[in-house]
Amino acid sequence: MSKIKRRTFMSRAAAAAGASVAASSLGLPAFGQDKVRIRHGWWGNPERDRRTFEVIDIFNGKHPDIEVVGETLGFNDYFTRLATQIAGGNMPDCIQQGYGVMQEYVDRGTMIPLTDYIGKTIQIDDIDESGLSAGTFNGELYGLTIGANTMATVFNKRLVEASGETFDTVTWTYDDLKRVAVAITKSSPDGVYGTDDSTADWGAFGVFAGQSGYAIQYTEDGKDFTFDTPLIIEFWNMWKDIRDAGGTPPGADSAGLAGQADLTVQGVVTGQTAITYAWSNQIVGIQGLMQDTVGAAMRPHLAGGQPGQSVQPSQFICLSRDTVDPEAATTYMNAFVHDPDMTAVLGMERGIPEVSAVRQMLAPTMSAAEATTVEYFDSIQGHVAPLAPPNPAGAREIEEAFERIAVNILLDRQSMEDTANEFMREARGILRRA
Repeated sequence: MSKIKRRTFMSRAAAAAGASVAASSLGLPAFGQDKVRIRHGWWGNPERDRRTFEVIDIFNGKHPDIEVVGETLGFNDYFTRLATQIAGGNMPDCIQQGYGVMQEYVDRGTMIPLTDYIGKTIQIDDIDESGLSAGTFNGELYGLTIGANTMATVFNKRLVEASGETFDTVTWTYDDLKRVAVAITKSSPDGVYGTDDSTADWGAFGVFAGQSGYAIQYTEDGKDFTFDTPLIIEFWNMWKDIRDAGGTPPGADSAGLAGQADLTVQGVVTGQTAITYAWSNQIVGIQGLMQDTVGAAMRPHLAGGQPGQSVQPSQFICLSRDTVDPEAATTYMNAFVHDPDMTAVLGMERGIPEVSAVRQMLAPTMSAAEATTVEYFDSIQGHVAPLAPPNPAGAREIEEAFERIAVNILLDRQSMEDTANEFMREARGILRRA
């Protein structure tokens, strides 16, 4: 799907756990009651869950005819459960989705376009054009952008300062990362290392590929890659160099974290490392789990390379095909991005709001972590790549395969060449049968 065609259309859970489902929200009838019950499902963390349940309460208080109940899981479990719900025909009415998988879910018919509700239950006049464009697939709007987002290197300011090293948070390179990470390891107590290891991080590889000239990493038909095994080996060798110099934890430690999206286990949160890699909308959540103050930087650049990091929607809120009442569901979706009381609670935890009035309202009351997010977001403008087309079907499975297979490098089980060939064989098979 070309970029032009794609954009032709201008229950209460234990939130502290961050990985639970509001069981009481399942299997409830929508009709024959005094009010319609709408389910909202999202992947979260303790801070996101707290805020989202609070805004659900606000919405319910303002809409006596609608009752929204929430379902939240960690990132990986969310998509596992969503697959089961799709098969069973019982998805939540409103589901959270990411840009990278939107095209696949649209093509599978799991979501309803919002076209029929625009100007009725959904208002889009004050949503940034970039947000509307990003949420448009196959010529129709399928998702309301919850916020703008970009990758971020999140670092513990105290540990970085203690190392005596400095770096430019916008223009730094992988060589700078190695220098700073090794210095942090040397200046920190035993068991504390400079940086998390991105060897098994598909997103980190995607940035590296873009920096290496592969801004579009899939062929036009979505059935193959535009790069081959040498680029993967170059990426792994770069991280091996940092690891061998002592800048990361031992490979076995990092292998145990491959594919882990839970913020509570990230090295900067647990104290094992001073530098971790996340999304800009996660800065608030990470800071909420820490005593030390965090800073934010771009993903390191490849010296002499091209920009590899882009700005994209953080998530979308979408209407599922299993909704029991699309009017009630879209009323909630519209409030989620517009209502002043609700958006004041949501803040910037999911990203920079795409509604200008909401941004202006939030500015005077931003927390320190939210201010860090906005300052970082502003600083990278002009240093990012254009937004690439959405990933083809099978992209999520490819990411999981990369995480699983790259662990062989961290555990020194097989050569990089053999590991890269194994990944490419499996990944190409995924693309061709998708």
